[in-house]
Amino acid sequence: MSTIAAPLTVEQFLALPEDERVRQELIGGEIIAMGRGGQPHEIVKSNFSIELGAFFKHNPIGRVMSETTFQLTDHDSPMPDVSVVLAGRLQEGRTGLIQLSPDIAIEVVSSEPAAVLQAKIKLYLQHGTKVVWVAYPELRIIHVYDGKGVRELAGTELLEAPEILPGFSVPVAAFFAGA
Repeated sequence: MSTIAAPLTVEQFLALPEDERVRQELIGGEIIAMGRGGQPHEIVKSNFSIELGAFFKHNPIGRVMSETTFQLTDHDSPMPDVSVVLAGRLQEGRTGLIQLSPDIAIEVVSSEPAAVLQAKIKLYLQHGTKVVWVAYPELRIIHVYDGKGVRELAGTELLEAPEILPGFSVPVAAFFAGA
């Protein structure tokens, strides 16, 4: 006879012993182990951080974060590869998990099951994320998810988010350079 465990809360998840060798996130009350991305994954993540960091250096309207855990609900605490939070949304001096949804969530696909990725995209958008960028290093494409649906960008097409990051405009190929 099998038993079905109740979904974990973020509080219960955080109380579990932490294994420094395994990165985990909580999606729908289920612990999701995050795989090792490998070199292309890390280079693409780094390229996003570099491009967004350069933008924010000259346009201090937000912050770029890497592998930051956000608490969206009592049962959901995802960790996007890279994220953007606009200025004024973070409370100074606050400790613990960030209890808001990033303005932009960026996922770099390497070993994540499609069902988990889709659940995370839906979760981000339902809780206030304005746009989700999903980069596929092997295909060298970026899927852009927002309130209008999804579109695919590649090569010299520009990745932009004018309502969120006015003036940010980078060719898709730049995010895959060196990967």
